Amino acid sequence: ERAHRLATVSLRLVGKVSPLRMLASLFSRSQPAPVRLFGLDFPNPIGLAAGMDKCAEFPQSAAALGFGHIEIGTVTPKRQSGNPRPRIFRYPSVNAIVNRMGFNNDGAEVVAAHIAHNYPKGKRPSPLGINLGKAKNTALERAAEDYVASFKILADHADYVAINISSPNTQDLRNLQEAERLDPLLKAICEANDDFASKMECRRVPILLKISPDESFRSLDRILELVYCHGIDGIIATNTTVNRFDPVGEHCTETGGLSGAPLRQRSTEIVRYLSKASEGRLPIIGVGGILDAASAGEKLDAGASLVQLYSGLVYKGPLLARRLARSLAYRGSNWI
Repeated sequence: ERAHRLATVSLRLVGKVSPLRMLASLFSRSQPAPVRLFGLDFPNPIGLAAGMDKCAEFPQSAAALGFGHIEIGTVTPKRQSGNPRPRIFRYPSVNAIVNRMGFNNDGAEVVAAHIAHNYPKGKRPSPLGINLGKAKNTALERAAEDYVASFKILADHADYVAINISSPNTQDLRNLQEAERLDPLLKAICEANDDFASKMECRRVPILLKISPDESFRSLDRILELVYCHGIDGIIATNTTVNRFDPVGEHCTETGGLSGAPLRQRSTEIVRYLSKASEGRLPIIGVGGILDAASAGEKLDAGASLVQLYSGLVYKGPLLARRLARSLAYRGSNWI
C-alpha cells in the first residue's frame, strides 16, 4: 500500500506541473484508435480501472499516460477508512494482486471537489467514469440510499457512472446482485438519473453495472434481464475474484479479491457469455488479467467494446496504456 500511495503522490505531482504532464504525454503518445460509445468519444479502448485513483487525485496524469478513459473510485457518500492494514498484496510469480481495501475514499463531496479542480468537464482529453459503492456500515436494505446520495453529488462531474455491486471486500455487497435486491437498486438509480437530466436540462448520465466474475451463467441471465428492464447502458466485466484457481492458490494465500493474470480466462468467459447472450447489443467493458496486447485483444474479440486494467499497470509500468493502444490501432496487421 505504501508503493500504491507513492505512485499516487508521484502522479498527482505530474498532474500539477504542466511541463511534467506535457513530457509524460509526449512519451506516451499513441496511435489513435477511437471508439464512440455511450455518446462519448474515447481516444482509444484502454481505460484505467477503478481502484488505482480512488479519489480523483490524478486523472489528468492518467490521461497524459495514454489512457483512453479513467474510472475513479470506488466512492461512498461519506469518507471511510476501509479495512484494517495490511490489505493489499503482490504476487509477482503469477502477476497477481490480492486486495481487501474496503472502499477507502474521501467521500463524494471531497471527490467532487477534486474532479472540479483536477479534471473539469469540458477540458478532458478522455472520458471520466465514477465508480459508486455502498458504505461499510450501511445495511443492504438501505444500500440504494448510498448510491443515490453519491450519484446526486457526482453526476454532474461524470461522463459515466459505474454501480459497483461486486467487490468482495465489503461484507454482503455481492448480495446486491440477487434479483430481489438489484431490481429496486437499479430503479432508484435510474429515477435519480431522470431527475438529474430533467433538472439540468441535459441527457441522462450513462449508467454501467460492474459485476463479479464469480456469478453463475444463470445468475448473469437474471442480471441481464434487469439491465434491459431498467435501460442500463452497459456492463463492466469483471471485478476481482474470491476464487483461487490452481495452481494460483498455493501462491495467493491472503483473503480478498484476486486480480491480474489469474483472472484473465474467467473474466474473458464472462465477457463472451454476456456478448452472446445479449446478441452483441449490450456494450461491455472487459477487465481482468490485461497485461499485454494479446490479453487486451482477447477481451475485444470476446465482445468487449473497451477494456480496463489495474494490475497490468503495476507489473508492466506506466507506459503500458500507450503500448496497448498502439498495438490495438494496428490490429489485423503485422504490427501485433
